[in-house]
Amino acid sequence: MKFFRPTEQTKFHIDYNWFDEKGQDVNVLIQKYLTAEQLERLGNSPNTTAYDYIDEDTGEVQHVNAAVKMIRDESAKAPDFISARTPVFEAAFRIFLVNNNKPLTTIELAAMMGRRSADVLTQLSGRVVYNGIKPIMMV
Repeated sequence: MKFFRPTEQTKFHIDYNWFDEKGQDVNVLIQKYLTAEQLERLGNSPNTTAYDYIDEDTGEVQHVNAAVKMIRDESAKAPDFISARTPVFEAAFRIFLVNNNKPLTTIELAAMMGRRSADVLTQLSGRVVYNGIKPIMMV
């Protein structure tokens, strides 16, 4: 398989299939971004309750679990949820989690992270995938 080299115009997203392929549960990573108080409220109950979120641009309805709802409604509003000190892969995952996994370029991601787009591109365009963040390859 030929290596695809993304550019600053390449859009990235969370590839949820990556977690299945790696035998990982994406919910474990998602819960990592909850505060202790949120984890306590979430409790040991399974994440089976679905909440509807409507994409304001497309009108598409997405069903999310309680942990994602807490992150979108509460955590995302905290000033330190995404900062220039947040590692790139974590910041990108958080951004995509909050924005309904809407694909973004490294220029757009960098602006949200408070970083240079070239630095974000370097981190996200390596051969190793972290947190399921992958480029969208146009064919």
